[in-house]
Amino acid sequence: MINKWLEKTIIGLDLCPFTRKPFLEGKILVENLSGSNSREAQDLFLSSFNTFQKQKKFETALLAFPAWKVSFKRFHEFSEDCGEHLATLGLEDEFQLVAFHPKFSFEGLAYSDRANLVNSSPLPLIHILRIHDLDLLNMSTQEAEKMSFGNSKKLEKMGQEEVTDHFPWRS
Repeated sequence: MINKWLEKTIIGLDLCPFTRKPFLEGKILVENLSGSNSREAQDLFLSSFNTFQKQKKFETALLAFPAWKVSFKRFHEFSEDCGEHLATLGLEDEFQLVAFHPKFSFEGLAYSDRANLVNSSPLPLIHILRIHDLDLLNMSTQEAEKMSFGNSKKLEKMGQEEVTDHFPWRS
């Protein structure tokens, strides 16, 4: 499910121009973790993170939680807890975590605002990025924000049928 979403929506709509190459090269680790509550999810996240941190094959990781029926708010809190855990290990300068969720909603935006689709995924998931790899892209914070705003505009221009095709879980 996650690979299909990556190929069809993220790459197909060019929401992240840096995804195509590692996807085609098999350098994106996609794991479906069986946790169905926050304690199980935390343990599985830490185990998967430790494995990912030690390996060199994969550039980035997507850790999905298909069995966890969690609200966006609770999942966002969970992702922040995971980030705080990395900070206590002194790894916040090496890794960045990004939360995706079927019901993702930026603070201050209505749920129906298409800008929320930028971080909407078919399952709750945590994206682990290596900061070093981001530095190699040589993208400033302003450029990253510009790309995000560009994605929001692209999604706003899409017809409802196309939005439903790419984001059926939002219907």
